[in-house]
Amino acid sequence: MHEISPQVAQEELKHGKTSLRHGKIVEEIGHRLQNSDQTEQERGQRIVEHGKNIQKHAQESMDKAQELVDNRSAEVFAESLQAHIDATQSYIEAVTEFQKGLQTHLQQHKDHLSKESSVAKLRDNIVSG
Repeated sequence: MHEISPQVAQEELKHGKTSLRHGKIVEEIGHRLQNSDQTEQERGQRIVEHGKNIQKHAQESMDKAQELVDNRSAEVFAESLQAHIDATQSYIEAVTEFQKGLQTHLQQHKDHLSKESSVAKLRDNIVSG
């Protein structure tokens, strides 16, 4: 049976704490989106849920990492890693959701600028023509 070193257990605990903090940040971003932009409430809610999932998985990872301190088995380590992977996957999904919102806003801005440019050209044609 393979034993996991105490240093690895401590590193895994540290990673779990970092993931927990990231989950709280993601959740807060989702809440801010919900409160600041009426059109982004659904996206904000999805981001909030991702933040909560990150925190749940991070807590599982930390619990398993704490268990590693006493029981340094490869099985417990694998369980801790899986929870960390799940937290990371939720983080990726949250970032992807946020990027979709940014892309939507950028496209709306481009469309608005394009309309303004078209109106200006039409105005110039009318004035000069």
